Amino acid sequence: MMKKFLTLIVLVCAMTGVSLPVLAQVQQHKEFAAVDQTMKTMMQAFKAGRADIAFQVFRKDAVVLGYSSKQQKTVTQTGEEWAQGFPGKPADDEAQRHRQYTILDISDTGAVVKVTLDYPQWLGVDYLALNKIDGQWKIVSKSWSGTRK
Repeated sequence: MMKKFLTLIVLVCAMTGVSLPVLAQVQQHKEFAAVDQTMKTMMQAFKAGRADIAFQVFRKDAVVLGYSSKQQKTVTQTGEEWAQGFPGKPADDEAQRHRQYTILDISDTGAVVKVTLDYPQWLGVDYLALNKIDGQWKIVSKSWSGTRK
């Protein structure tokens, strides 16, 4: 049983590009729990479709940048502009949406998180940069990419 568990951990790390020593260092960082809580709040905002929850951890002046294959150009927004896409309620297909995140790195005042978004019509990846500002972890930028299914 333990061998299967360890094999699974190694496989997950290999698939996400995270090495076991790095993953262990990140999880042992004194700020891990606080960064993890910030991400749980962000995941709750996605699930509920509510910008007010997102703004608990996502700065309105954050930089959001990604390449839109639909528009065939790079799209740049503020966090406030990006959050206008939140409908204020869960998406109709919320039960079929799957999200997961991996905290890739943490320093005393900075962190990087990878978020995988697997929706019925969209497969995407967000890279979030967080900074500890006035004692609280906030998302300060989001770089996204993805494709329509």
